[in-house]
Amino acid sequence: MHHSMIAMLGMSLALTGTATLAAPPAALQPAHVAGPGVNVVDLEGAKAWYVDKLGMSVVRTYDRDGKPFEYVLNFNDGPERAVLVLARSPQRPPGPNLNSRLILQAPDAKALAAHLKTVGVEAREAVPDVAYFIRDPEGNPIELYTPPKP
Repeated sequence: MHHSMIAMLGMSLALTGTATLAAPPAALQPAHVAGPGVNVVDLEGAKAWYVDKLGMSVVRTYDRDGKPFEYVLNFNDGPERAVLVLARSPQRPPGPNLNSRLILQAPDAKALAAHLKTVGVEAREAVPDVAYFIRDPEGNPIELYTPPKP
């Protein structure tokens, strides 16, 4: 009896595994990663920081009960090109989210890190002239990245 249950479980897993490996039809496949969503405690403070310190723009606001609960931000390249979504989450504990980091490609990461230092944002050099790490007001890590020259 025990062996037959294990065999049935194995068959079930095998059948389930094959079904989940099928890619969606080409017309339904995502075109690109639009950007991460970050849950924040202080939505307005986070929005102000990304706009004031990094020059992002709010391209869409979603309201709930007459108050913003989510902002879609990017770098002025059209509303269809989201880079970051900030969402109010009162249940979220303080401190950084669990994602590794938000990576922002910049023309000159080193110069941007130096500029941000002048407005009170500390930066740590990870790879000289290529990658610098900063944190938003809630501690979320951000990488300023310039692709290395070939």
